[in-house]
Amino acid sequence: MEPTEKNLQALEVVAAVIVKNGKILITQRPEGKRQENFWEFPGGKIEPGELAQTALRRELREELDISITVGALVAKVLHKYAWGHVEIQAYLCEWDDGQIKHLEVKDHQWVYPADLNNYNILPADAPIIKKLQAINFA
Repeated sequence: MEPTEKNLQALEVVAAVIVKNGKILITQRPEGKRQENFWEFPGGKIEPGELAQTALRRELREELDISITVGALVAKVLHKYAWGHVEIQAYLCEWDDGQIKHLEVKDHQWVYPADLNNYNILPADAPIIKKLQAINFA
């Protein structure tokens, strides 16, 4: 049976919006991964049976070796890529502990919301950026 929009399972992912001094943390996808070198909000896949908030804390520890507190949901986005659908849940988060290490990312940057469009960011993150640019983080 050919997949259709109705029966195609979206890849469920979580993203952290971490704000520090008015800037937002973004990370660059490593080489060798799908959509390598694109920038994105840090996060990753939700494992089967895992809560979104638990997945987000796990992913930030695995990718950057930092601890976070997960706050309010900022946006929920369904995006269609050529390879499939992705559903992103983006949460405001507070950085609690740890120094950023590039364990599963190529690089990271702290960027003012107005400057996020200057980066080669994943298309699925565009609606999240639009929402963030409407918020005053100063």
